[in-house]
Amino acid sequence: MAATRKKSTRQSREVRTQAILEAARNVFEEQGYENAKVSDIAESVGVVEGTVFSYFSSKRMLVLKVMEQFYDEITEVIEGGIKAVEGTRNRLHYVIWNHLTIVSRNRALCGVILRESRGLDKALSKEVHNLNRRYTNIVSDVLNEGIALGDVREDTSPTLVRNALFGTIEHYLWDLISGVPEFDIDVVAQQLTDLVFTGIAVGHGNSSEREVVQLIKKLNKML
Repeated sequence: MAATRKKSTRQSREVRTQAILEAARNVFEEQGYENAKVSDIAESVGVVEGTVFSYFSSKRMLVLKVMEQFYDEITEVIEGGIKAVEGTRNRLHYVIWNHLTIVSRNRALCGVILRESRGLDKALSKEVHNLNRRYTNIVSDVLNEGIALGDVREDTSPTLVRNALFGTIEHYLWDLISGVPEFDIDVVAQQLTDLVFTGIAVGHGNSSEREVVQLIKKLNKML
């Protein structure tokens, strides 16, 4: 009987924790991190503010947990799906297309993450950076595997390509949260994959420079 009560209490706490996280995400998306009030989160759950703090010690801890849960979910989706994708170029396209889709569907939360990664709270910015780095390293893994397979040039810097790739997609996120008209995910993913892979694939030398320039021009028109 005691074991049953203990299990029920644990489950109830897990349910309450998740309810707080879901409410917090909604409030952060609507108000941003700085303007968000824990009292609003508590009201959404139907508890007093002190109850929220009994689960999360601070607003910073709460927003970090929301972000961590989000990163865990999207990392699991991409890492799980990429196992069935063959070929370095196809794997790269898979990551790019999924990331663009994730950004488009979760633009409000991604906007919060982007702003706080550059905010005045340096401790929070560092934590956000660490979460993002773990997620974006998926691209580094794809490129390192591509080098090992002979698909990608050995002089390719996975870190440089990763930063350039996600930096480009960041521009699309700014457009989305600024109200700029939607972009075609399929088209952008295809052109961005072509641009990146043309520059790093084995067998593409100086003769491909014109092709790269044309791809850059196409992408610039869409930014």
